[in-house]
Amino acid sequence: MFMRLWIAVSVLALFSANIEASSCGSGKFQNFMANVFIKLDCPSKMSQFNSCCNTHDSCYDRQMGQSRCDNAFCSCVKNAGKGTLCELDARKFCDWVIAYGAKAYKNAG
Repeated sequence: MFMRLWIAVSVLALFSANIEASSCGSGKFQNFMANVFIKLDCPSKMSQFNSCCNTHDSCYDRQMGQSRCDNAFCSCVKNAGKGTLCELDARKFCDWVIAYGAKAYKNAG
């Protein structure tokens, strides 16, 4: 895992100016990690992941129910990553939102 992260950070530093940035994550670290994983595993899917994240943020902002927002997000990212190396990333993003999204949901309201 550490070696993968180190390689991802190196690749990201070299090529980040040429690839769309991620809008995923509720903070700088989360956004950075989303950028690393998506850019390394499936850079062509960045806009699809961004759409999922932006819709999820909007759902939280409108306080439409955390479970409802998270379930829709999980479905969206799993669909975005389907058939690519990002399938695993999508599962991780989903797990993280479900496990740690309560604070972001509360802060959005």
